[in-house]
Amino acid sequence: MEDIAELHGLEREIIEITDRHPQLAPDEAFLVWYLRAFVADDETSAVQALTGRRGDKSADAVYIDHEAQTVFVTQGKYHRGRTLVAESRSNVIALADLGRVLMLEDLGGFDRLLQKADPKARREFVKARNAFHRRGYRLVLNYVTTGKVGMTHKDEATQRIEEWDNASYEVYARSDLNRLMQDYVEGASPPVPTIYLPVHEEQQFDRYDSATGVTSWVFTMSGKDLGRLYNDVGDRLFARNIRGYLGKADVNKSIKGTLEEEPESFWYYNNGVTIICDEAKEISERGLRKLRVTNAQIINGQQTTRVLANYGDTGATVLTKVIVVPRGSETAKTRYSHLLKQIVTATNWQNAITESDIKSNDIEQVRLERELRKLGYQYLRKRQAKSEIRRTLGASGYRLVKKEQLAQFLGACLLDPFEVRAGKDRLFKDDAYRIIFRRRPAAEYLTFYWLGRHVSHYSRGDPRRGYAKWLVLSFIWSQIGDQLRRHDLRENFRYIEERYWWTDWPLRPLSSSIKSLFSLSSAFYRANMKTRQGVLDESTFFKHRNLHRQFMKFWNSRSNSQRSRIKRRLQEFLRILTKFER
Repeated sequence: MEDIAELHGLEREIIEITDRHPQLAPDEAFLVWYLRAFVADDETSAVQALTGRRGDKSADAVYIDHEAQTVFVTQGKYHRGRTLVAESRSNVIALADLGRVLMLEDLGGFDRLLQKADPKARREFVKARNAFHRRGYRLVLNYVTTGKVGMTHKDEATQRIEEWDNASYEVYARSDLNRLMQDYVEGASPPVPTIYLPVHEEQQFDRYDSATGVTSWVFTMSGKDLGRLYNDVGDRLFARNIRGYLGKADVNKSIKGTLEEEPESFWYYNNGVTIICDEAKEISERGLRKLRVTNAQIINGQQTTRVLANYGDTGATVLTKVIVVPRGSETAKTRYSHLLKQIVTATNWQNAITESDIKSNDIEQVRLERELRKLGYQYLRKRQAKSEIRRTLGASGYRLVKKEQLAQFLGACLLDPFEVRAGKDRLFKDDAYRIIFRRRPAAEYLTFYWLGRHVSHYSRGDPRRGYAKWLVLSFIWSQIGDQLRRHDLRENFRYIEERYWWTDWPLRPLSSSIKSLFSLSSAFYRANMKTRQGVLDESTFFKHRNLHRQFMKFWNSRSNSQRSRIKRRLQEFLRILTKFER
C-alpha cells in the first residue's frame, strides 16, 4: 500500500507535465518526469531526449550529458493501476542488446538498427555511438518501470554488457523509484551510474550487521583509480557531502604535498574515503577483484578524491570504506538519513564543520536551491572555493544568493537582531533555523533578500552603520513586512530591485527612509550609550538583546522628530509598488 500511495503522487506529476506539453502521451510524460528528476535536471532537455519510439523494445529516450561525459539510453514502462506488473525477460534483455550494438566495433548490427529506426531515433543513436567510441563517454542503460523486474532478468541483462568497463545497466522498478524520490528530495540526484572499484592487492575486509542490515567493505584502492572515478562521474559523486571542493585550503595543500614528496606514505597519513551506496557486489574480472557499486556517494574524502583526480599514477594508495544501507521501508529510509548525517558529521573533521555545513543538505535547502533557480538565482547552499563556483556556473547569468547571507536577512526580520550579531552559525541552530527556513515560497525568500540588500547598501563604508544595519532592517520589516508579503507587491519589488541600475525612482522613498533610520539609530545610541559601567562603544551597544524593542519605544517617544517623515516615505513606497506597471 505504501508504494501505491507514492505512485498516486507520481500520477499527479505526470498530469502536470502533460498539461505543459499536451503533445505527450502519459508514458512519454513518465519518461520526462524521470529524466528531469534524475538525469537531465531540466524539463526542456528531457522532452528533447525522447526518441519518438514509444512502445518499441529498444530506446524511448537518449540523453547525452557532456559535463558528466555519459550517454543515457532509457527504456520506460508506465503501468497504471494497483496491480504490480512484472516486466518480461524479452523487454529487459532488449535494452541490453541495444547497448551491445552501440558499443561493439562491428558496424553491421548498428547499420541494421538504423535501418529500422525513425529519423529522430537514428540521429540520436549516431550521436550516442560517436560519444561512446570517439569521445570515450560512459554508456548507462536505464530500464525504468512502475512495475517490477525479476532479479534473474536484471542479472542476465547486466552480464551482457559487463565486458565494457565504461558501461552499466541500471534497473529502476517501482520500489527503486520510491527510493530515488528520497534522493531527489534530499538533493542527491541525478544518481551516480554503477561504478566499479578495483581492490588493490587483494586487501579487503567485509562485515554484515544483522541488526541493521548494513553491509560494509574496507579495502585499499590505488590513488589513480580513485582519481579516475571523479574524472569519469563528476560532481554528482559528492551530492550528499555537506561541502563543496575547498580549493587551496590547508588540508588540500597537505594532500598535494604528500603526493609529491611521500606518495608511498599516503595510505598512512590520509583518512581515506567513505562511500555510502544502495548495493555493492564483489565480482572477479580478468583475475582482478572489484566491487560493483550502485548509487554511490562519497560522503567523506571529497578533497582527497578531487586532488587525486589532478594527478596521474603516483603510486599512492587510499583506504576505502564502502557502506551499503538498505532503504526498502519507511523505517529503513529514516535510518538511512540518520546514519548518513551521523557518518558525515563524524568523519569530516579535518576541515571544521559548522552548523551551516550540517544544514546544507536539509530538504528545505535543496528545495530552495531548485525553486530559486527557476527564478534566475543560483543559491549557494554548500561551502566551496570561489573557483568551484565559477567553474560550476560558467557564464550562466544567474544571480548568486549565499545561504548565510539570506539567513542573516531573514534572521534580522524574524528574530531579535541580537541573534544575527551573535554570528552566522547561530542562525543555523535548530531553534533559529526552524523560524528562518520555514517552508515558504521562493519569491517570498527573495523579498527578505532584496530588502536586506537594500539596507546593507546604505551601510557600506561606515562601520557605525554596519553595527546598526540589523536593527534598521528589523524595524523596516516591522513597518512594511506584512504588505511586502502580498503577491503583487513582492513581485513588483523584486522586479524593480533586479533592474535597479536603470529604474531606481520607485525605490527612492525606501532609500530615503533607510538613510533617515540610520541617522535615527545614531541618535538612539547617543541617548542610551551611558551605563553604570561607563560609556558603551557602538559595536558593543548594538549587540544587546531586545534592542529592537527599546528602539520601538524610542521611535514612539518625543525624542524622535523624524517619525512622521519616515512613515510618509514608507507609505509612499508601498503606494508606488501597488500602482507600478511592468
